[in-house]
Amino acid sequence: MIFCLADLSGASAKNWNTGKKQQSSNGISDIKQIIIGDMGKGYDFEKRNVASKEALKILKHQGMLAAKFKLSLSMGGGDGDWRRGNIKGYAQRFEYGEKQNDSQKLNKEIWTRLLFWLPKETITKNQVTLFDLKDVNDNKTFGPFLNLALTDEGQGTILKIKHNFEKNDCIIGRDGKTENAFCDKVDVNVIFGPVENFTGKWVDFVSRAVWTNTKDGVYDAWLDGKKIFGYRGKTAIGDGVRFKFGLYRIKLNKTKNPNDVTIYFSKVGTASACQKLGINNCEALKQTRDEIGYPGALRVFRFNSDEKRKFIAKGGKVLRTL
Repeated sequence: MIFCLADLSGASAKNWNTGKKQQSSNGISDIKQIIIGDMGKGYDFEKRNVASKEALKILKHQGMLAAKFKLSLSMGGGDGDWRRGNIKGYAQRFEYGEKQNDSQKLNKEIWTRLLFWLPKETITKNQVTLFDLKDVNDNKTFGPFLNLALTDEGQGTILKIKHNFEKNDCIIGRDGKTENAFCDKVDVNVIFGPVENFTGKWVDFVSRAVWTNTKDGVYDAWLDGKKIFGYRGKTAIGDGVRFKFGLYRIKLNKTKNPNDVTIYFSKVGTASACQKLGINNCEALKQTRDEIGYPGALRVFRFNSDEKRKFIAKGGKVLRTL
């Protein structure tokens, strides 16, 4: 199930700040220091973020001005994350997302860049998302339909992208009092290798996209200048796309004593052209645009989901089709 993000403010005082105190301490002015490209206006502070002051620090790291994000079990989490289905300790996050009104438009070329640095001791049994892309439809955010994450598929911590480009057939339905998206989809999981290949150094992620509801969509991605992803076809189901980055981890209550997780980000942003993001090898990247598939991927596997079919079969109320 894909949940619509809501304006949540009912978490306990222990794990969440609300009102003026939150607005003055959410780090928006700080995070702008690492934002580049066309998104200089900044990003929204996700309202489910942990309240700890240790979750974000701006500092110099390995020669770069960086944002240090950290999540620890002791930080708790916001409403809708920390407690789901009356089970405590499910998820927690510290993220910033593009403002919904400034989400990426359809049928335009969009380049995205983010540098990340993972400590050598990084290990996780749970999924930890570093960034994701979400559909915007009728002034609501749904998703994600693509994310870059750390996880463990049974052989240790790995880095992977998961996306739904191949099939993402969705409706908006009413589930109780809440509107949710229910999708028949294919989760394509692309594993790039063990986390050790990406720790102790700055890793440069770059993507080029054209979001569209037609077959003319584009998604290309590179890690450290090497092509890792090439797709042509439908890339969006809404009327815009929203980019978020930070740390978001789930299913913590299924792991005994989950480790703290830390990541450093630098030079994060989107732009209409590669050069606007300070990338010095734009022409070399563009020369690989015709490479389709997942060059260099360690493994690719697919998982089918039929949420839409099940929702309709049990008599769910369909409000509209995406």
